[in-house]
This record gives sequence, structure tokens and C-alpha cells, in this order.
Amino acid sequence: MGAKLVVLLGLAAASALSGSVRGRIITDDGMPLPGSTQVAVRCGAAAQSEVGVDPEGWFEFSSLSDLLGCSATVTARGYRTASVELAELPVDPLIPGVVLHRLGKHHGESISVSHLAAPADATRHFHAAVRELERGSSGEIDKALAHLQRATQAYPGYAQAWFEIGRLHLALGDASSALQAFQQSVQADPWFVSPYEPLILLLESTGDAAGAATACTRLRRINPALPPDCKGG
Repeated sequence: MGAKLVVLLGLAAASALSGSVRGRIITDDGMPLPGSTQVAVRCGAAAQSEVGVDPEGWFEFSSLSDLLGCSATVTARGYRTASVELAELPVDPLIPGVVLHRLGKHHGESISVSHLAAPADATRHFHAAVRELERGSSGEIDKALAHLQRATQAYPGYAQAWFEIGRLHLALGDASSALQAFQQSVQADPWFVSPYEPLILLLESTGDAAGAATACTRLRRINPALPPDCKGG
């Protein structure tokens, strides 16, 4: 799928008097940030200081004399660099402050709000599944599927996890299970773009033209620029 992968940077500006700032970086598809991710702060002409992020994407700066005039720059391998003024950051760390676009990707994917709302146990299994796939070892798909299934057991409305389950079932050649997973994904979050394309194709392949047309109609509510059959463009 031609896709746009976005990284949302949620930052919490603590108190300007305290001279500290803490925030979290998350990816819109729920994937862990690259280990090389760095957040750098520059205040006027002052030298730049950098920190990394923890496994959950959190970072923190301290010993800042004043947040006014300071900016944060986020760099992550495979993503376009972006900056934000610290004084303009939202107080709530879950509100996005910066959007980084992945290099070489195109429009088409979006974050599911279910990933942001998922409880810790569910996201723990989701990230464990991603790590299994990154290892590329024998049986990684089965292990990843087991973690994703635990994620949906902990949080049945986890659209992001259902989408990944569908993709893995497709990789295993199990179209029936993939179709069920994509249907669960759009049911959990009708505004999550990613599962619609494979869902429409699978419905068409089973001869369910009415179901495919309904899914296309829902997708065009999200992206009206798509053609009437949701193909091409």
C-alpha cells in the first residue's frame, strides 16, 4: 500500500520556572521508534543539547533556564526532521506537538485512536509482536500473532492490533482469518484508514460485492478524493 507514516510528538512543557520539559514521541501506526531517535534543544544561540528516548518513547530535558526562545528538534532514522517551539507545546503530553513524515512513503495510512487509548498490557503485547517481527527469526510470525491476539484479548477494541493480525494472516495465506481481522479493525475504529484497502480486496475476492461497496463508501467518507470504486488515485 502506498502509505504515509507519521510520527506524532506529544510533549509536556512542565513549568517554565522549573526549566524542564518532558514528553513522549509515538508513531501513528504504533510501531516503536528507531533506537537512534534523538531530541535536541537549542535556546537562542546557546549550544545544542540532546537526549535519547526510553523504550516507550519518553524523553526529558532539565536545567533549562527558560522555555521561551527554545526549540526542540526531533530526528529519527527514516523520518523527516521537524522542530517545535517549546513555549508553544501543549501541556497535555498526549496532544501532538510535531508531525514527522516518513521518507519515501505516500499518503494512505493514519493512526487509530484505539492505539492511544489501549491499556498498558495491550500495548506491551503489541510492541512485543513488533520486536518478534524485527528479529526475523524462525517462527516470528506465529510468535507475533500470539502477542497480537493477547493484545486484542486485553483490549478487544484495539483496531491497530486487529489490522496487524490481518496482515500476518495474509502473509500466511489465510485469507479467511485475514478478512475477519480487518473487519474487526474497521468495526473497532471506522476512521482508521489502513485496513480498508485489504478489506475491500478480500471482500471482492469472496464475491461479496455489496460488502466491498459498503466498505468503499465508508473509506470515501474519510478520503473523498478517492474514485467511486476506491481504486487507483
